[in-house]
Amino acid sequence: MQDVHARIQRFLQQQTIASLVGDAATFPDQQYMKAGVVPYVRQASEMHYLLMKPRTRDPLNPPSFQLGKGTRMYVHRGSGWRDMKKGDEAMEGKEPLIVTALREGIEELGLKLDSIGCIFDVGPYKFISERSRKNKYMWLFAVEMPSRDDVLPMGEVASSTAERGWLTEAQFAVVGREDHRYILGDIAAKLRAHYKE
Repeated sequence: MQDVHARIQRFLQQQTIASLVGDAATFPDQQYMKAGVVPYVRQASEMHYLLMKPRTRDPLNPPSFQLGKGTRMYVHRGSGWRDMKKGDEAMEGKEPLIVTALREGIEELGLKLDSIGCIFDVGPYKFISERSRKNKYMWLFAVEMPSRDDVLPMGEVASSTAERGWLTEAQFAVVGREDHRYILGDIAAKLRAHYKE
C-alpha cells in the first residue's frame, strides 16, 4: 500500500487539477468516505467513459456497469492502512480524496498513471448504498486518457472487477447502474462545457 501511495503522491506533484465543481453544495472534506475516478477519451464528436462491473456472488442478479469508486483509507497506528468506517471521519492520516480516487482507478479500472492527461475535480455526488440502501456521498474526479488501449491488461486489475468497458453517456443511460446514471450525465455536461470554452 505504501508503494501505491508513494507513486500517486509523486505523480500528483507534477499535475494540476482543474476544478469543474462550480457552486455545488458540499460537506467538509472529512465527511467523504468514498471517492472515485471517471476516465474518458475524446473521440470525434463524443466521449467514451471507462466503467466497471463488480464481481458478484449472485449470478442470477448480475450488477450493472457503474463508476469506479472505493472507500477512503487512513493510517491506523497499530495495523497500518485501513478503510474508513462511520465514526472515523475525524481521524488523522486520511488519504486525500484524489489519492483514494486514483488508487481505486488503478485497482478497479487498470489506470496507468503515466497515461493520464488532464485531471478534473468534478465534485460531490449522492448515491445509494447497495448494502444498506441509504444515501451516501462520494467525491469524483475525471481524467483524460489518450486512448482506450492505454490501461493495464485485465489480468492486472483487482479480482473484485468482473468486467470493464468504454461506454458513451447514451449507452450508460441504458446499461448503467441506475443511481450512477445522473452522475455520469452531469460529469459529461461539465466536460462538454469545459471543452467548448
